[in-house]
Amino acid sequence: MQEAEIPSGWSGIRSDFRHFCAVHGAQDARSRLWLLFASRAFWGLALYRFGRWIYAQPRLTGLPFRGLYTVLFEVFRLLTKTSLSVRSRIASEVWLAPQGEVFISLGSSVGRGSMLHGGNTIGVGGRPPTRGHPQLGERVVMCPGATAVGPIQIADGVVIGPGALAGRSMKPGSLWMGVPSRLQNLPPLQFAPAPRQFQAGRRPWGKPMKPETFWSAFRADLHRHLVYHPDAGPLTRLRLALFLDGSWAMALYRFGRRLRTIPPAGWAAPWLWGLYRVWELAIGLFTSISIDVDALIEPGFYIGHFVSLRIGAGVRIGKNCSVSQMCTVEGIGPAPETNAPALGERVYLGAGSKVIGPLRLADGVAVCANSVVMEDVPENGVVLGNPGQLISRRGSGDFIYLGAGSGVRDAMPEEAAPLVARAG
Repeated sequence: MQEAEIPSGWSGIRSDFRHFCAVHGAQDARSRLWLLFASRAFWGLALYRFGRWIYAQPRLTGLPFRGLYTVLFEVFRLLTKTSLSVRSRIASEVWLAPQGEVFISLGSSVGRGSMLHGGNTIGVGGRPPTRGHPQLGERVVMCPGATAVGPIQIADGVVIGPGALAGRSMKPGSLWMGVPSRLQNLPPLQFAPAPRQFQAGRRPWGKPMKPETFWSAFRADLHRHLVYHPDAGPLTRLRLALFLDGSWAMALYRFGRRLRTIPPAGWAAPWLWGLYRVWELAIGLFTSISIDVDALIEPGFYIGHFVSLRIGAGVRIGKNCSVSQMCTVEGIGPAPETNAPALGERVYLGAGSKVIGPLRLADGVAVCANSVVMEDVPENGVVLGNPGQLISRRGSGDFIYLGAGSGVRDAMPEEAAPLVARAG
């Protein structure tokens, strides 16, 4: 890729925005404005195009602008969770997932039409004599959590699976998964989530919806945190409700579901949906948690930690499930709502785990940290690895605590070890 082929400045920013609108289905002014504010990654890419234009100017006349760019880079890096070195080479029609969380080091290149689904690193690697930077061809897809390091050549059309580590050159049109990555004989786009659709007035996919009130569902979500503090007073309970990232995210989701399933009066609807959108932007900015309002999540949902949690439209999650940070649960294909995962009750997803596509996880399933679910999981199954494998039928009881006498992990976590020791 030649330096002259890399878009920069205002023309490059406009071209990127048109491409983002096409990918996200933003066809009218309202949808495009929503996309403009909601996609942190676009702002990170826009700053990169601005930086490329600045560094193409004569050094003397461009020096003040370079100082401005340096300040903006640090600010945008914190706000957008995206770091794109101005000395990297990013071609046109490259798409980054709205939540960002993408790092591209100097010397790396990303070819035209490539898609980065978030949580991606494209960076320098190797021993000092052979250190180098990844060179991605055209139409390369990096699934959530995928990483490429070192002096490697990734050919056109390669798909790097969820959580995979690319440390070797790859042939065109292939799918690689695992750590270290291995060639897979599977459909390449089976594990690439569908980009979120920013369509004004978007509604669910034709299925009837039962009314969902805010307080009863949110109270069950909050109880999953309070159960660890059975003797907590009013102030402690208030603190947990106001200062836990998971509480913020679930309050937003439950508010959105209330608006979706019990539409407000005509005059109030625009104001309430406007409040929801502003709240959604704030939650994404401060916590990097994104839960689509058209996901179907039963009460008692527990979010253990913030950072890079994405639950897409059409996902169905049963009662009393728990997820950790850096998890991805999304659908695939042109209609992701009908090709999304379905999780039963008391399902546990460990940190960094990925469930992508029309998979079914039965009641009591546990997915270990950094594991990628490849197929349906039976009741009480435990999945480990990338690609994930069923390793036991012990279930999620060791990870989900519902309170004494509930029949699911009756003992508090700090009490469990002495009980196990006595049982042994």
